[in-house]
Amino acid sequence: MNIRLPARIGAFACLGLAVAMAALALRGSPQPTETARSRPETVAPADPLEARLRQCQQAGEAAGNDRDCLAAWAENRRRFLGLDRARPAEPASSPLANQIVPSSIPAPDTGPAAAQLQEH
Repeated sequence: MNIRLPARIGAFACLGLAVAMAALALRGSPQPTETARSRPETVAPADPLEARLRQCQQAGEAAGNDRDCLAAWAENRRRFLGLDRARPAEPASSPLANQIVPSSIPAPDTGPAAAQLQEH
């Protein structure tokens, strides 16, 4: 038996399968279901904080200087971390309030030797 005939049949079968798959892919995207069409595009948040956070998100970099956005982010952190607003912060009269804790990370050198290293 000649090997060329089965190879040609296999090649044409693969080519036909590829053409059929391409035709199915190009046929069009599936139509959205009724539930997807009836759902509104944007749902207004019930929580005013969530609405303010969304506005700050859309404001972009300018929100970093907005006091309302900073307050909204602080409130969001408080809620996320579960901090109780009624609980007062640590009083300034505590022994640890005025204690300076040295850092284990040394401060960067800004002297003349550091300037020479940056030039090279």
